[in-house]
Order: sequence, then structure tokens, then C-alpha cells
Amino acid sequence: MGATDAFLQTIADAIRPDERIGIAEWAARYRILPETSPEPGRWRNERTPYLVGIMDALSGIPSKVTRYAHDDDTVFENNFVRIVAMQKGHQLGGSALGENFVGKNITSAAGNMLAVFATIDDAEKWELDRFEPMRHSTPELRKRIPASGKKGSNNTKLRKKFPGGMLNFVGATKAGRLKSSTIRYVLLEEVDEYQLNVDGQGNPIDLVLNRTSNYGKRAKIFANSTPTVEGRSQIQKLYLRGDQRRYFVHCPDCGHPQFFKWSNLRWTAGAPETAVYHCEKPGCGVGSPEHEWKTVGYDNAYWMPTAKGDGETASFHLSALYAPLGWRSWASAARDWEVAQSDPIKMIEFINNFLAECWKDRSKEVNWKKIKARAEPYKPREIPKGCLILTAAVDTQGNRLEVGIDGWGRGMTNWTIDHIVIYGDPTTQAPWDELDKILETSFTNSFGVDMRISLCGIDSGGNATQEVYDYCRLRQHRGVFALKGAKERHKPIIGRPTSQDVTAKGKTIVNGVQLWPIGTDTAKDRIFAAILTDEEALPSDRRLHFPDGLDDEYYEQLVSEAYNPSKDRWDQLRPRNEVLDCKVYNLACAYHPRLRINMMRDHDWIELENVIEPRIGDLFSSPLPPLQTEAAPSTEEINVQTSAHADPPATQSPAVPIPSSTTDDDEETSRPRSGGWINPRRNWLSR
Repeated sequence: MGATDAFLQTIADAIRPDERIGIAEWAARYRILPETSPEPGRWRNERTPYLVGIMDALSGIPSKVTRYAHDDDTVFENNFVRIVAMQKGHQLGGSALGENFVGKNITSAAGNMLAVFATIDDAEKWELDRFEPMRHSTPELRKRIPASGKKGSNNTKLRKKFPGGMLNFVGATKAGRLKSSTIRYVLLEEVDEYQLNVDGQGNPIDLVLNRTSNYGKRAKIFANSTPTVEGRSQIQKLYLRGDQRRYFVHCPDCGHPQFFKWSNLRWTAGAPETAVYHCEKPGCGVGSPEHEWKTVGYDNAYWMPTAKGDGETASFHLSALYAPLGWRSWASAARDWEVAQSDPIKMIEFINNFLAECWKDRSKEVNWKKIKARAEPYKPREIPKGCLILTAAVDTQGNRLEVGIDGWGRGMTNWTIDHIVIYGDPTTQAPWDELDKILETSFTNSFGVDMRISLCGIDSGGNATQEVYDYCRLRQHRGVFALKGAKERHKPIIGRPTSQDVTAKGKTIVNGVQLWPIGTDTAKDRIFAAILTDEEALPSDRRLHFPDGLDDEYYEQLVSEAYNPSKDRWDQLRPRNEVLDCKVYNLACAYHPRLRINMMRDHDWIELENVIEPRIGDLFSSPLPPLQTEAAPSTEEINVQTSAHADPPATQSPAVPIPSSTTDDDEETSRPRSGGWINPRRNWLSR
């Protein structure tokens, strides 16, 4: 084609009216999945038939796969739809549907678009992992949007220009980015990860919806997300606001239409591969295997509203039970369910990610008296069988240090070993000297093995920040580190540290003290989930264990907060909560890179058990007599108490260091010296 012909073709393309086409048809006709996709090549609606009805609603066109009633096969009108909300499980193609929505709106009925993500990092990742591969592999998009790095393209990573409009990628963390211009199309990705109030100006979803009001019903908003906590979940609120459509499939045996419910999937205990789904129709109840439901059962399957809705929102619920054959099987789901019975964290993930349901937070229902009644027959400072690692956490207060000592075993099982209060002004040296004595104490287990505290995290968020830094700086090699609760919500239990020490010229001192951010709300979610799960568990299966002898105050402080879903925060119910804070910080120690207890495998635990709980002792050695140590001197400035007993023992076990973890190769903390508090040899904890 010559230059003249190319010029004329460009003009013809520009003046040609937009093709009237739905998203599902557009995807089948033009969408090419990239080589990095699990199933590269042309898009096939037959592979995920349940997505067609959602794409029809989002296109605002009549749908042949949606019904008003079971016995009414009239074509369903979607001309009222302005908002589409999809409450979904994982691995169903929901994100690919969002890509189709974006791609179709670039090539047909083009207009300004906004793609909103929880953070700007998420936006950049979506552009790199999702948009760019789609643009590159789909010719209809490639000819409209050049690569962002191409000279003269006028495109950046977060802004894409095309004939008829522009696509902007933003994070839901800045109000100004959400309300600055008029938008026709909006993609709201993983809305349950958004903040509930941005810059004090309100919900980010509402801010975005206001930008589309000028377009009326011509505006289209697609919100999709895996749900999180009931009461907080943004996608659940949108789903309940809409007409709550469910996808009905037919029983392979009797043909009765029904939507999948987890309670109807049954299998022989311990044999998840036997999972079959039972028809809910009285008189049938036949259990059919997955391949029959997803072949015969999917013939003439359809969406149908189950509620009236607000008149502009079409909402869809889709669990991972619907995943196509070859993706996530029912057998694997049954296996995950069995594993989750003994792990509250996995149960939350299963309910959110597979069943696409909200986790109901019950933190307000926790009763400290019931937890105290679960106290077990071991005393404070005793090491129960199975407890193989010790950590400590320090909460700083204006007139004291509160020290929680915890033990850890297989499966992140946690034991409270002791809670100690060191009275004294943290801006003076005396309480820190007493903390040294506690951290140097060895605890002898029932096998006669002395154990030391492997890691200690100290809160730097109080009035003694500098004192905490000074204390940790000289003890980093001993596993003592400074921590502080992260300002942002839903952060990892422990994040990437930042260096706090600088030179006179303002340059960071590489080996100076580091501050580790703690996702306190995430940690509290885990702790309260374990507390609630333990209510019905046998003592041997509990996640949290408490010794006999802790006073009422300990348990009242442990449950001193409750989750407030309306404000997405943990509210303090009583004045003191140091015990809960120490439990949070100990959990952070367990996740710290120097331990990574959550990553330890079975053979790691076996090697550790051989050292900490040896079954056969040395027949030719005799135990050393315990060394006598002087009791801590009492002064007017300092007074040490424990919550479990008034008089701590005057004698302590010999200070024999136990093997502990070393840092990873990429960790900036220095390795301990030979003969120090932590044995420097590489071992099972550093693999």
C-alpha cells in the first residue's frame, strides 16, 4: 500500500461509524490471548460460558443467556444497566472480562476511560501484566494504541491515547485523581482492596461514579472483586445493591435448574477425589461428577436475577465451583477445605477466594472468660512439648515496658510462655538493663534442653523512640529489632525495613538501626480468627495455648479490641491493650526473615525436634548442676512483676545458646559472632 492509499485508509477508518457490537461478540471476533496466557489464541466464549451474560449486561444489549424466570426464555433486556458488579472467586476469567471491556471500548464507541486500582503500584502491574500483552497480541488494539516507548506515541505507562478517547490508570489513594474530569467508562479492579475514605473526601467508588453522571445510561462501570470481610466488603455492597443474578445449571440426571452451593458438594472424608455434586431437587438428589455438570449441565445454562435491585445495577455472584474443566477442580477444592479445617487463615482464604463469600468477623463475640477457661496444665515459664522456638515482644509505655514471651511449633502453633511488666521510665537506663536480663534468660524444657529467645521485636511508636533505636542498634546481632505499626491498612504482617541512622551529611548508614513496619490489623485478623476457631477445637488442635496461672487482666487485654467494619479499623474497647499488642509483635517475629516460621517445612521441624526434644540423650554425659544467679536488685526506679506470679524465680537455667536462624544472603543485618547469643551456623531455620 502506497502513501496515498494509506492516507485514504486512515481517513476512511476515522469517518466510519462505530461498529455496534457487544463485548462478548467483540472478544470472539478480535481478542487474541497472548502466549503468556494459560490458553493462548483466539478468545472462545464456549470456554467460560458464564461470562457471556455478564458481558451482555455490561454492553447494555439484550441477552439470550439471561432469563426473567425459569420458565421464561424471553430475551432479557439490559438497557437499564449502568453499573455491573461481579462478586467472584479466583480463576474464573473475571480479570480477562475486564480486559475485554477495556479493549472493546477502545475500538467501538470510544470514549474516555478510567481504570482504578487499590494502589498506583497495582495500576502499573496491571498495565504491564494485563494491558500491554493484550494490546500487543490483538491487532485491533495494536493499530490504535502504539507502544508507550515508541517515539511520538504520546503514551505513557499510565496514560493511553487512542482515536476518540484516553485511558488513564490511577490508584484509589488520591481523591484528586478520582474526580478531576468527566469519564464515560470505568473499570474498578479488586474494589475490596480500596480504602473506604480517601483524603477525608469519601468512598473512592462514589467519587468515580460522580464523574460519569453526564453520560447517564450511556456510561458503563464494571466493578469486580473477590470479597473480604462482611460489613466492609465493597463488592458485597454493590452486589446487594443490584439485582443479584445467579448462574443456573441443569442437573445431568433430572434437568432441574439450580446454582452451585458448597453444601451440595460431598465426598468421602480423606478422599477428596471422590467429590460429586448432588442435585437439590427433592426426589432426585443424585450425585454427579464434575465433568457431567460442566458439560451436560452447562447446556442452556442461564443467569437470572434473584432480587429487584436499584434499577441501574446488574450484579453477579460467581464462585470458583463454576471454573471450567481443567482449571481448578472440585477435588482440589475439597482437599483445600479439609486442610482449612485446622487453619483459620486458610479457611478465610477459602471462603473469600473460592466460595466468593464474605468472612464474617466475630471479634466482638469473643469472651475473655471462655478463653481463660481453655488454660492448659502448664505453668508460666514452662516449655510445653512441641514448643520449639521462643520469641519476645516489648510494648513501650510511659512508665514501663511490657514483655510478652511466646513459643512456636508446627503449623504456627503458639504458646504463651509469660507476660512480664518492667516498671521504670523507658527514657532511663534501668528498665532496659532489666530487659537485657530477661532476654539472656534460658528456659529448660521437659527434655532438659535449654532454650533462649531467638528474636525480640520492640515497639518504637511510643514516647521512647530514640531509646528503642539506641537499644536495638547495639543488639541487632542478637536478634533484637525495632518495629512500628504501619499507617496503611491491610499491609503484610511484617514489611520491608527502613534504615533510620544517617551520617552528618544525611546519607543512610547501611548497618545502622532498622525499623520494621507491622501490619497490625492483618495480624489481629489472624489472632482473632485463631481464637474463634479454637472454641470448637480439641486442646491438641488449638492454635493458641495459654498456661494455667495468668490473671484476668491478661485475658481482658488480649480481647481489648474489636473490628469495626463500617470504618475498617480495630476499635479499642478498654483502656489497656498491651497484651494484644505483644501478641501482634510476637506474630511479626514469627514472620521475620530471620525465622520465617510460617515457611518451615516438615523436615525443618524434624531437624529442630531432634535438637530441642531429643528422644535419646548422651549416655556418657552427666547433667551440669544449675548455676546460681543473683536476684535482680530492686531500686526506687524499677520494679519487675509478672502477670502470672508475684515472685519470679531467683535461680535461672544455665545460659547455653541454642541453634537459631541466620540472616538471608540479601539481609542487611550483620551475622552474629561465634559464641554469641545466637549460634551463627547455618541450619534448618535458614533454608
